Amino acid sequence: MTHSLHRRGTRESLSNDFIVLGCPATGVNKKGSAPKTRKFLSICYKHGPINLGDMKTGNIYNTTMDDILSRVTDGTIVECTFDNREKIVSLLKELKEDRPGISIVISGVTDVVQQCMTEAGLGRIHSLEYSLGTWGKTERLPDFEILQTVTMCGHAMIASDLVRKMVRDVKRGRRTIEDCCIEMAECCSCGNYNVTRGIQLFKELLPIYTVHSLY
Repeated sequence: MTHSLHRRGTRESLSNDFIVLGCPATGVNKKGSAPKTRKFLSICYKHGPINLGDMKTGNIYNTTMDDILSRVTDGTIVECTFDNREKIVSLLKELKEDRPGISIVISGVTDVVQQCMTEAGLGRIHSLEYSLGTWGKTERLPDFEILQTVTMCGHAMIASDLVRKMVRDVKRGRRTIEDCCIEMAECCSCGNYNVTRGIQLFKELLPIYTVHSLY
């Protein structure tokens, strides 16, 4: 899975940002994988994810957990986002003892993920996948401060203009930061948007931009 690899941010910010994916493999265990995927989701849900979803159904901010579980079919790929390493260690310990039977991928800062695996008694990381960055006309990208937010949705469902509008709304007293971050979470169908990190990033974003009274 590559869509969760392009997150921008400082090491400190990204060190409490984890996406755990459950992935059946075509030709290996896709057939009959639906119950295994539901089991994986149920285990993850017990450990308090800040977001969770399936890109074809939605996430826990725009639908319900029961709806997500009911729509899982053979081959469904699901993602669960966590906002601290303690939850990840606890989750990995349970997955080690009660394996759901599908491949599990963790997206995060490599050495922090390794620390979590070591604490959970899982040994060394099996394999690694890296983002090589963004190539091409990078001058057309949004400012880095906005990229930190929009890249939390790997399928680019959170528009940079939406983030700017949210900044204007908060500065004008129309909405709260929490309301804005929940709306952005609703846009990210697969559930990769980390609401806890999103709130912190939004607080850091506010002082950077000014709002004209007639704009």
